[in-house]
Amino acid sequence: MALTRRSLGLALGGGAARGLAHLGVLKVLDEAGVHADYVCGTSAGSIVGALYAGGYTWDEIEEVTRSLDWGDFIQPVFPKLGLVRADRLEKRLESMLGDRTIEELDIPFRAVTVDIVKGEQVIFDSGPVARAVRASCSIPGLFEPVRLDGRVLVDGGVLNDVPIDVCEAMGADFVIAVDLNSDTIQGKEPENLLNVMLYSFAVMARNCRGTHKFKESKSVRVISPHLGDFNYYNLKRIDELMQRGESAMREAMPEIMSTLKKRHVLDVI
Repeated sequence: MALTRRSLGLALGGGAARGLAHLGVLKVLDEAGVHADYVCGTSAGSIVGALYAGGYTWDEIEEVTRSLDWGDFIQPVFPKLGLVRADRLEKRLESMLGDRTIEELDIPFRAVTVDIVKGEQVIFDSGPVARAVRASCSIPGLFEPVRLDGRVLVDGGVLNDVPIDVCEAMGADFVIAVDLNSDTIQGKEPENLLNVMLYSFAVMARNCRGTHKFKESKSVRVISPHLGDFNYYNLKRIDELMQRGESAMREAMPEIMSTLKKRHVLDVI
């Protein structure tokens, strides 16, 4: 008797420019013919996750990314609740995904953000994709928060940098999670205000590792590319970042493929 195929979730963590490493992970999964049934993301992971869930392949996302810089995503504002506004990020995503809502994406998707007034996690499971991703990427102090439905929303990494639990709640029987902040920037002191803010946020994100939400188990495999020598804002090192993600995924792939087959997550029984 044929066994029911179990589901695979992909939890993509935050990391600003380090998020380009996610493309290397997706490349290896695609080559192996492994496709996620559920996708969730925090911050940079929500960008890649939304595009992947919207039907973009890793190489299509790579092609778009190569022509971009931060000016395509943000614009300076008179300091009040943040130094920059991410309207351009939202518009860029709208141009790529159209006016689709989260419910209309090809793969079930969730974006993680935090309401800083109530101090609680907010998971976007419906509504405009671009607005959800913008909220998930709004690093406190750097980006203006997103005001929506009476909430003041910032980067989900404040509480849940790698949203494994969100993927499990969606129904995933096995989760591949990608952690971009397991390494700090080694031996380099911050050189400016931006560095201080990003370093501080990275420390906050790493602190999430001590919570019950972030635990590897028989049903969770965490991929942690070695990114200690990459900062959080250089988008020009795309080849190197993709290679780090790809290398980490290739190293883990034999074990993952064996587990997926044994747990009937793949169609190969």
